[in-house]
Amino acid sequence: MIRYTTNTKNSLVQTVVNAHLLTRDNQVIQGRVNIENGIISTQAAGHTSFALCLLFDAGSAGRLMLQTSILPPRDEPYMLELELARHRIKSFLDMSENWSLFHLSDENPAILRWEESRLIFTKALVAVDQDEARELACKALELSIDASERLTMAHAQILLHRRYSKKPASSSTLGVRVEVARFDQPLRDLLDKHVDIMTIPMRWTQIEPEEGTFEWGNIDRWVKWARDHKKYVIAGPLLDFTIKDSIPEWVKVWEHDYTTFRDKCYDHLERVIHRYGSAISFWNVVSGININRYIRLSTANMVDLVRTAALVVRQARKGTKVMIEIAEPFSEFVATIPDACSHSVFLSRLAQEGIRFDALGVQCLVGIDGGRATRDLMQLSARLDEFLHVEVPLVISALGAPSETIDEEFGWWKSHWDEKRQEQWAGQMLAIALSKPYIDSVIWSDLYDHNMMDIPTSAFVSESGKPRAVLNRMLTMRRRLTKPLGPLDLPKRTQVDKESA
Repeated sequence: MIRYTTNTKNSLVQTVVNAHLLTRDNQVIQGRVNIENGIISTQAAGHTSFALCLLFDAGSAGRLMLQTSILPPRDEPYMLELELARHRIKSFLDMSENWSLFHLSDENPAILRWEESRLIFTKALVAVDQDEARELACKALELSIDASERLTMAHAQILLHRRYSKKPASSSTLGVRVEVARFDQPLRDLLDKHVDIMTIPMRWTQIEPEEGTFEWGNIDRWVKWARDHKKYVIAGPLLDFTIKDSIPEWVKVWEHDYTTFRDKCYDHLERVIHRYGSAISFWNVVSGININRYIRLSTANMVDLVRTAALVVRQARKGTKVMIEIAEPFSEFVATIPDACSHSVFLSRLAQEGIRFDALGVQCLVGIDGGRATRDLMQLSARLDEFLHVEVPLVISALGAPSETIDEEFGWWKSHWDEKRQEQWAGQMLAIALSKPYIDSVIWSDLYDHNMMDIPTSAFVSESGKPRAVLNRMLTMRRRLTKPLGPLDLPKRTQVDKESA
C-alpha cells in the first residue's frame, strides 16, 4: 500500500476524481484508491511500487490529469502535491532528452520556467511547515506544467518547420467529421470551399434501427455530394464500440454467442460495403473494440472481428484502404473494466496475428468523460509519440475540446473552457499533431453541434448556426500550410510572459 497526504480543503481531491494506478511505461493496472481524513490509500495486487494518476487543480495550468512518479511503499505518507511536482519536473528532463532539445538556450522561456519551478520545489522539500511546503509544491507544479507545455510547443514548431520548410502540406491534411442528419446548404458551402477530407459516420443503429428495416437516405445524400464534389472520404466507423447506442440492441443480445454476433456483424459490413463501395475507398471498420465497455469480448474475439471486418472490405473492392480506430489512447478503462485491453497490447496482438490495415486512427478528445478528462499538451504529445513505431500512417480521426465546461470533473486547460480557450487549444494541438511526420491527417471532431456528438459544444458551427472561433483557427492553419513555412525563429527571453499563440 502507498499513501499520500493532501489538502483536505481541496474538494476535488477529496473524491479522488478519475484516479487510477500506473506501472512502468505508464501501463494502467487494476487497483484500489480510497481517501479518508486527507489520506489517499492506494493498493494493487501483484505490485508494490506504482504511480498514482488523478484529476488535480493545478491553478493557472488548469484542472488536469496528473501523476506521481512510481514510488515504493513506506510508513510515512507521501505529500501528493510534492510528488506531482517532482514527476513533472523530471518529465521535463525526460522529454528534453527524448526530443533532443538540450540544445535550447538558457534564455528560452521553457528553460526559464523550469529553472524557476525547480528552485521553488527545492524550497518545498526543505520547508518545515507542512502548509508552506504544500503551497510551494503547488506553485512548483504550476510552473513546471507551464514549462513542459512551452517545451512541447518549441519541439512542435521545430518539427513543423522541418516537415514543411520547403514544401506545402497536402490538401487532405485537415478535415472534419460530418454528421449526416443535416444537409443544409451553408454547411455544404463551407465544406466545398474549405475542406478536402471529411469523415462520414455510419452508425449501425441509424442504418438499421430495427432488424431488417433500413434507412439509407441521410448517408446516401452525403456520399453522393462528396463524390460529386471530389472530396476524400473516410467512412465509418462501421462497427463502433465507443458509444452505448451505436450497435443495435438486437445485435448486442448475442455478445455471449460470439459466432452469431460475428455473423450479424459480417452481414452488416457486407451490406454497407456493397452499397457504397464504388464511391468510397477508405473505411474505418472498427472503433474502440478493445475498451469492452458496452459489449464484452475476449481479446481473441476482438482480434478475430477486426480480421473479419478487414477481409470483408478488401474482398469487396481491390485497392480499398482499411483503418481501425483507437478511441481512448490513455487506456484508463483497463483499471475498471474486466478483460479490457490497452491500445499497446491490442496493437501488438494484431501484429502477432498478422492482421494488416492501411492506417491507424487515434481519437484525441478532452474535456469529457469516458477516460477523456483534460490533459496538458506534453502528455498529449508524448502519447502520440508512442505510435511512432506503428508501421502504417496515423490519422488523428477525432480532435476536439468543448467550447464550455461540461462538468468540472472532466477538467479544463488553463481556465474554464470557452470559445477562446477552445480555439487556443486547437491551435496548439494542430501544430503538435502536424509536426509529427507519421501523422497524415487531422480530423476535427464535428462540423456542427448535434445530439450524437462525442463532445457537446465542440463543433465548428454552434446549434444556432454561428461559426465558432475554432473554425477560423483551423482555416488559418490550412492557409498557412498552403505554402512552405521556411526557417524557424525560437522565442527569446523577452517572450517568456507572452501568451502562446
